[in-house]
Amino acid sequence: MREEDRNTRIGAKSPVRRFHRGAMGQVLERYLDARTPGARRDYQLAELEQLWAAAARHDPAIGLHLFAQFTPRDLHVLTQLCLYCVDVAQAVSCWARYAPLASDIESLALVEDSEGLAVELRIDAPERLARHVIEHYDVMALTQLRRGTGIEVRPARACFSFPRPAYHAQYRTWFGDDIRFGCEHNRLYLDPPTLALPMLGHNPGMFDLLTSELDRRLARQRQFSGWAAKVADGVRHCLARGQTPSLENQAEALHQSPRTLRRRLEEQGLTFRQLLDLVRAELEQHLELQGLGRGEIAERLGYADLAAYQYARKRWRTVD
Repeated sequence: MREEDRNTRIGAKSPVRRFHRGAMGQVLERYLDARTPGARRDYQLAELEQLWAAAARHDPAIGLHLFAQFTPRDLHVLTQLCLYCVDVAQAVSCWARYAPLASDIESLALVEDSEGLAVELRIDAPERLARHVIEHYDVMALTQLRRGTGIEVRPARACFSFPRPAYHAQYRTWFGDDIRFGCEHNRLYLDPPTLALPMLGHNPGMFDLLTSELDRRLARQRQFSGWAAKVADGVRHCLARGQTPSLENQAEALHQSPRTLRRRLEEQGLTFRQLLDLVRAELEQHLELQGLGRGEIAERLGYADLAAYQYARKRWRTVD
């Protein structure tokens, strides 16, 4: 018997939607649709890298410009959290702490060296995709810091690991005059006066509320280890692509037999369905914080209808 919820997208009449790792892929699709009105595209099999490449054919500097296409509904809760922080220093600290909740191809660290404090962005992706994504996340962060402080925040120095692109002149708008390419790391250095800039919308109540929830989600994400962590990661990827996770397809992806994978999970005190419930509950919290309605959350979590999602949700609450 397949260890998955019976009422999922399997057998559903509506076509499967793939979400390309969340809002980024959806915004890229909207961008491409707007460039060629009336064109009918099937993005269902497209990967994120292909979407970026298609967008770059219209605008080689799309990584610098994509965030301008985001609507409030597309924003991750982290981009809102920074607006409630005390100052820029606290905002970048929150970005580094909670980045694993926003993306599985991005990791962030605060580093301090002889040149000062820097935000270091690491992207696990092919070189061309990494350049676009680094540009996008850096512009996103600077945009929110500018909105929050009311000041045109720019780093004291910007270092990028990739070669200088042909459109490098556009970097000055965001990154100032001290811009370096072909570096060992991708870093934005922020000087003390910039770090001390107050966020005009500082709200201790909202800050505490959001960080409490994000800490809970971070703890849930970190509870997985060993084979459970590998399966949880595979489940997240499946759901992000509009696929239905099952013990069988996860075992195949990990080059295990279903029986062996079931045994490995049981050794960690989990069944596949329990793990699937934990991951879905984690993703549900993320989608709720983004303001999505129940119907869209049900679709994102792989359910054919709202009733099936609500029934399963009751079971998650017993797991919690």
